[in-house]
Amino acid sequence: MSLLLSVLLPLGQVSGVEARASTAKGIDWKPCPDDEAVECGTVSVPVDWARPAGPRIDIVTARVRAGDPKARIGSLFLLPGGPGGSGVDSVSILREFLAPEILRRFDLIGFDARGIGRSHPVLCPTASHPPSEFPRNAKAYRRLVEYHRQKAGACRRLTGPLFDRVDTLSVARDTDAIRAALGQQKISLHGGSYGTLLGQQYAEEYPRHVRALVLDSSMDHSITSARGYLVPQSLVLEQSYRQFSAWCAKSTRCKLHGQDALKVLDELMAKADRGELHDPDEPGSTITAEDLSEIIRRAMYGTVDWVDLAQRLNKMRTGITGTLRTGVEKDPYHAIFCSDFSFPIRDYKQLKTLMASSRRVAPHTRVSPLGWTDITGCQGYLPRTRNPQHPYRVKGAPPILMTNSRYDIATPYPWASNVARQIPGAVLLTHDGINHLNYVWEPCITAATDRYLLTLATPPPGTHCPATPPAATNRSTSKLPSWPR
Repeated sequence: MSLLLSVLLPLGQVSGVEARASTAKGIDWKPCPDDEAVECGTVSVPVDWARPAGPRIDIVTARVRAGDPKARIGSLFLLPGGPGGSGVDSVSILREFLAPEILRRFDLIGFDARGIGRSHPVLCPTASHPPSEFPRNAKAYRRLVEYHRQKAGACRRLTGPLFDRVDTLSVARDTDAIRAALGQQKISLHGGSYGTLLGQQYAEEYPRHVRALVLDSSMDHSITSARGYLVPQSLVLEQSYRQFSAWCAKSTRCKLHGQDALKVLDELMAKADRGELHDPDEPGSTITAEDLSEIIRRAMYGTVDWVDLAQRLNKMRTGITGTLRTGVEKDPYHAIFCSDFSFPIRDYKQLKTLMASSRRVAPHTRVSPLGWTDITGCQGYLPRTRNPQHPYRVKGAPPILMTNSRYDIATPYPWASNVARQIPGAVLLTHDGINHLNYVWEPCITAATDRYLLTLATPPPGTHCPATPPAATNRSTSKLPSWPR
């Protein structure tokens, strides 16, 4: 169904989709194969919500029952990030970390969204030598766009018709089908990272079915310019690395203590530009400047990774071997992201201008590789964006709690501020430190979130939570999930 047609559908037809979902039968719960302490079931939904009588798929759903059925408030939907995170896995993992009162009073609900994990995943061939997402000239850029077009065609053939129906608006409708199958009039939702887009769109489509909604580290679906999308991410990456450098100057736990970490990075970047920065773990291989920016970016999800980052940079400088990062599988990522966001690039000249804008605000770290590849990765990938950006139109929903770190390298703080301004009744709780995803990680944010979920009371507008000092433990060793975004 075209975007224009979906906008012009009479209200009766739109509500008919919701009514059809509300008649969904209940879920046949059984112990999950991977975790018998969690129940699993499926909910059948149409591949295309514009054709509810057409082909269908099963959405695999998980549940952990409230510990005290008599005090049960309802269901708390856990909406993971990515895009590509598993909601089923989120339920299995997070039940070990949530507060006892949340576990006592809520059924935890998670699901693998269409195209992800156990719910008809997007399948793509593995490319042995894909072109760089950082083309150096116009010819390389044209080759990259054609590569994306061919890759998407191959993914479409392997995945089938669902490949073109994995947008977040369709997932919002799936979410309401699950709500209806549970037999509940209202649900509470917690969206993290890219999962905030699902929470936002659910509130737009079904505001009267929302009891409570938490948006932790928010996407901004109203951004329409490539520069407006990339530059805030590159800026906060630079700001975060400067804080890392200041920490290294003070802390003996930093392997670069006694040196200027900004100068160390500049020297490594210069070596990478000359093709002389080698990966100490893979003899004969090199690290590009963009690879180095990505290593920095991944260490800025929280200060707990700073000790490892200093060790990695020192290894690169000295050539001492150790373990470096591994690649990230992104097969469902762009099928989803490019269905939700469109940042058209006219030609290589515009792409160069975009990089120049990034480097002006980030002279040391240069660019956010995540923001950059979000933009370049969609060039040529899909013929159109099914669920394009738009100003927020949430009406009739209860007060919404938003939380965001001031130095969030994946979902920058200005995004959350912009979203909060557009949603009536939204309250933004600010964490004044470096973090992406705050719930469970930050005690102040966690306490306010739990209070809101249990009582619907939001903090006063303008409330801040203090930054926490760099932790001695490594976040990557935790069982908590870590999404691409």
